[in-house]
Amino acid sequence: MAISLCIPPRQGELCAPVRFDLTGEHTFLELTSRHRVTKVEQDEVKGTVAVWVDITDPETSRPVHVRFSVLPLGGQNSPRSRLLGEIERDGERLGVYGTYLGVVSEEN
Repeated sequence: MAISLCIPPRQGELCAPVRFDLTGEHTFLELTSRHRVTKVEQDEVKGTVAVWVDITDPETSRPVHVRFSVLPLGGQNSPRSRLLGEIERDGERLGVYGTYLGVVSEEN
């Protein structure tokens, strides 16, 4: 799996793999616009879901807002969301979704 919610990294571009723990139903993050989600996994010990994202150098890629959601499969979800992976929690199949929300605006 290699999914970008905005723009994929350029061919041969160096990326840093970063693990983000999703601690709730919705987690909002700032990523570089050029990124690639590579893995979704359930951390049984912490009781969280982890998303692995390859991000490019923040100096060469502008920041964007994204939302990661852990929701029942086939439930209410934004049409802009992309299914990144599936997990099972307490016998229920859940989808891990990613949604691009827009470019981070500069403060005045």
